Amino acid sequence: MYGDFNRIVVQLTQHPVMYKPLSDLTYTECELAYALIRELIDLSIEGDYTLLDYIQMARLEYYLGELSCKISCSREETALHYAGALHLLEKGGFDLGIKKWVELVSLRIENSKKE
Repeated sequence: MYGDFNRIVVQLTQHPVMYKPLSDLTYTECELAYALIRELIDLSIEGDYTLLDYIQMARLEYYLGELSCKISCSREETALHYAGALHLLEKGGFDLGIKKWVELVSLRIENSKKE
């Protein structure tokens, strides 16, 4: 498994997606990048993930959303990738809820009043 994973990482680092903006990629380049990233996700077995692992997986899912938007313009598929990225962040311990937002904003307001 690690051999395949490493091989795909090398292929991805040599792919135009690494040095071109998404808007400048051809359709074929987007398809290949999508396939490579999909393979990386498939080879990543969720086990004892660390916070960093969840963040890395969320990055892959997010970029799949970006690519799927350009390749197919399927809102449903794109939304699934973006939702997958958010789900991975939550599993990693990120609280994306509105209560947490209010809590953090309230702390900032309190701190600014003290200064």
